[in-house]
This record gives sequence, C-alpha cells and structure tokens, in this order.
Amino acid sequence: MIHIFSEFNCHKIVKSYIENETDYHFIEQLGIGSYGIAYLIEEPKSRKKYVLKRMKVKHRNNKKLRQKFQQEITMLREMGLPRVPSVISYGELKDIPFYIMDYIDGQTFEQAIFKTGKSFSVEQSLNITKELLEIVVDFHKKGIVHRDLRIPNILLKENALHIIDFGLAAYIKVDVDFKKIDNPKKLENHISDLYFIGHFLLFLLYSSFTPTERKERSWQEELQLPSEVVNYIERLLLIRPAFSSAEEALAALPIEPAKKGPCQNNIW
Repeated sequence: MIHIFSEFNCHKIVKSYIENETDYHFIEQLGIGSYGIAYLIEEPKSRKKYVLKRMKVKHRNNKKLRQKFQQEITMLREMGLPRVPSVISYGELKDIPFYIMDYIDGQTFEQAIFKTGKSFSVEQSLNITKELLEIVVDFHKKGIVHRDLRIPNILLKENALHIIDFGLAAYIKVDVDFKKIDNPKKLENHISDLYFIGHFLLFLLYSSFTPTERKERSWQEELQLPSEVVNYIERLLLIRPAFSSAEEALAALPIEPAKKGPCQNNIW
C-alpha cells in the first residue's frame, strides 16, 4: 500500500509541475511500464503533444535502475534519428528522474492487428520488415541495440514506421560467444534485435492466417510460406545460423528490389 500511495502522490506532483511550472498542459496518463510511468502533455499555443516519462517511486533508490533510466535519456539524445522520439528536456521531481520527449501519434502494430483486425500479406510483411531493418541498422551504427522490438513498440505514423520505448536498450557488445546463448532477447548485440524482428515478422504473417484444423502445428507448417522466407525467419530466430549483423539481414531479405516499402504502398 505504501508504494501505491507514493505513486498517487507523485502523480499529483507531476501534474502540478506540468500545469504550474511549465508551458505545457496535462492531458492524461498514457501508460505504466515495469520501471516508469508516461503522461501525455500538450503545448497550448502550438497544440503539439509531448510525453513526460518518469521513474516509478519504488525504484528511486535503486542505483542500477536510476543509471538505466539516465542511460535511456542519454541514448535518445545521442541518436538524433527521425524515427525515434527526441528528448526535449529532463530533470528530477522530488528525487524522481523524468524527461520530456516527442509524442509519436501513430498506431502500434499491436493495436492494428488485435484491435482493428488489420491483416498483412507476405509481400506487405516483408516490406514492413525491410523498413524496420533499415531503422535498426541506423540504431546499430550509433552503437545501440533496442532489445524490445515488440508490436507495442513499433508504430506507423503518416505511413512511416517509428520506434518507441528504449527502456531496455543497451550499448552494443561485440564479444559475444554464440555457443553460450541462453536467451537471445537479453543479448546486448544485434542478435537481440534480429530475434525480436523474427517474432515481429511472424505476428504480421499470422495476421492473415485462418486455422483450418484444431491440431496445433509449427509456424513453418501452418503459414505455408515460400522456402526462402522460412529459411530467412529461421535465421532470425537462430534455428539456422545467425546473421552477422543487421546489415546482412537487410541484404538477405527475400524481397524483390523493385518492390515498394510500406510508405509507398500506403498499406493502412
């Protein structure tokens, strides 16, 4: 109960800070994650929206998590890429670190698939994956791996992909022993992002799948994909030898060069 009460008090402090000490207007609480809470705010004159993200009260004395939160801010400031939120400002409120960033007003693929029932063909799925890999290549060139490329963290805004939530991001490590990989998702190198992209691609492909029998089968059997697509996904998921980099994965994508990406195809 102490944590719940503390979070409630912190919520009031944040709202008061926004309304009385900034040029923004408080709109609503956007969401709660494992380590932080996000709020939607607006600049009244321009009507432009932003997000204030703060650390949860219960983590404020956790040195490791505070460092991780600060690292998230540093990474977003270092990247300066058009497909990720830019940090506007940062600071502390009652010893609670926070920062304000751009609001990406788009639809997540989680919302598209499970709320609006959007389905994607094989061609569309591969084109979307191509655009995602192009963005991830830029991350990796900056020495950063996202490590959480799930459907709630990938959005489409004005027919272009955007990536949010860098709470689990890390600086890339190159000295990884591939023979000792237990959980690819936690790796601090390109393998983690490619593994997530493999699952992301499967979500897209399953969006247009209708089961024809009750018996549960593997995705390779159910989706009936071209062999080159199956082989490609298996490399992303480490069923086959892994790609050495995101650049190699992008170059090996089984898609015709002349095909347009989702931005040109207006897939939504």
